[in-house]
Amino acid sequence: MASPVDDPTTLPAERLTAHQPPALLVERVLTLDASGGSVRLKVHGGLDALQLLEGGAQAIAVLMGARMRRDGTGSSASGMLVGAKDVVVARGARAAEGVVIRTTCTHELGPLQLHAVVATSEIDGAELMRGELKVAATGGGAT
Repeated sequence: MASPVDDPTTLPAERLTAHQPPALLVERVLTLDASGGSVRLKVHGGLDALQLLEGGAQAIAVLMGARMRRDGTGSSASGMLVGAKDVVVARGARAAEGVVIRTTCTHELGPLQLHAVVATSEIDGAELMRGELKVAATGGGAT
């Protein structure tokens, strides 16, 4: 069993998930709570609807990894996106526009979890995307 980390928000995202650069969209955890939290995405050349959706799925994985680190139950999370529901994309993210993604786990059944996800612009607070993502947790690595 891993030893607990006081503040996983100080770790780079690649230490909290199986996703790795250059495919990793998440820069770091901003907030972490019992049912979710928020992350900041990396600087980018613009993100379309599919990339925002992938950013939401990666946000869930990074936050799961941060919770595992904080609780001392593992070092990184792995899983897969198994569904998306009621996803609305108002617009894509513009090049170099800061994007924050907030997730909240609303239902859990075994390894399946349903998360409410909202992506917003750091520039003007505009909502870029909102919806529900279903993920299947497949495990996590020990430290």
